[in-house]
Amino acid sequence: MITDVHAHFTYEDYKENIDQVIKLMKDKGVKKIISNGLSFEDNINVLSLSKKYNLIDAAFGLYPTEAGTISEDHLSKVLNQIKSNKNNIVAIGEVGLDYHWTKTDSKKKRQKEVLQKIIELANKIKKPLIVHSRKAESDVLEIMRSAKVPVILHCFSGNSELIDKAIEYDYYFSIPVILLKSKGFKKIVKKADLKRILTETDSPFLSIDGKINNSSNIQNTIDKIAEIKKTDSNDIAKQIYSNYKLLFNN
Repeated sequence: MITDVHAHFTYEDYKENIDQVIKLMKDKGVKKIISNGLSFEDNINVLSLSKKYNLIDAAFGLYPTEAGTISEDHLSKVLNQIKSNKNNIVAIGEVGLDYHWTKTDSKKKRQKEVLQKIIELANKIKKPLIVHSRKAESDVLEIMRSAKVPVILHCFSGNSELIDKAIEYDYYFSIPVILLKSKGFKKIVKKADLKRILTETDSPFLSIDGKINNSSNIQNTIDKIAEIKKTDSNDIAKQIYSNYKLLFNN
């Protein structure tokens, strides 16, 4: 019953062995993965991947750092791509704000402008948003309030006050495998209702053993969530799977 709402299986890391990785994940109980797009070109590759493997669902997105410099013409191209594929995708992601790599005010402003247009599109086509918020957690929480669709906070690293605010706003949290060694994600799991928790890998990144990550590692996350919530791992897996189906109509 494992689900992964945020991965990137179009990366070069998987090019040579994607068939074997898919088989491994199926054998380990992975039921659904959302591979998130990062650009116009990556969205095309994500769609191709989702058509080849029924394990993978597609999300089309625009990475924040690209959004900070994108022209109006190219933005229109990406927005049209998302709109025209609304029946082929389950979510819009990865989108959001990033102030870690983006330092200039003009690029931050452009990221916000682009994100607002993406939110407007999500509201029109009724697709959930999978949202990046690195070093921009406060701004993301506020700008996403205009969303009329579910908001999934990918790898959210805000402080206790911001976690409480995200809970107040009824946002979802996707918890990565590094929960096992992260006090911040443990805090989210303790505070958030289980009905607002999802699991992710951000594959090929954020492994706990230094190897290339994949969705089969999420069983470790489920076991840790069960430990924190003081309940059974099977119950956790069932609830998170139910959350996934509710959000993404699977």
